[in-house]
Amino acid sequence: MDVFSSRPLEGNSLAVFSDGRGLTDAEMQSLAKEMNLSETTFILPRDAATEREKGVRVRIFTVQEELPFAGHPTLGTAFALRGQGGAKQVVLELNVGKVSGAFRRLRWTTGVWRDDTDRPNFRNPARARSSRACTRIASQDFDDALPIQTVSLESHSPWRRLSRFR
Repeated sequence: MDVFSSRPLEGNSLAVFSDGRGLTDAEMQSLAKEMNLSETTFILPRDAATEREKGVRVRIFTVQEELPFAGHPTLGTAFALRGQGGAKQVVLELNVGKVSGAFRRLRWTTGVWRDDTDRPNFRNPARARSSRACTRIASQDFDDALPIQTVSLESHSPWRRLSRFR
């Protein structure tokens, strides 16, 4: 898959295994390492009733480890699943829990958006001095009136505006 791009061989690459049933953790990790992409996903199909209740089970691996969640693999896998049936909504069960997204046709592409309304979690502002040192950005390029913060949606909903696909 090419995620975050409407053109082939651009964007973020993703390998999606459409049926990972029967693979061990070690085999999934080895396959991800063999693909040598930033992430590889494994869809683990289940019976229709379980998928309606819990979502489609998906696991995400880097070349080194399994991840509970990652943005572009989630989007690419949702889009791959959507392509199999043209669904208007896809629900995935990731290691962080259930994540759902809705598809909408745009003029030139199809977009997928998270369809819940959780708010971002703003964490404590970082100290400007330490941020300057880490980034090597000149002091005059920082505005002390604007705090540097980590913003996360990970507590309940990892997606907000998601992406466009061809």
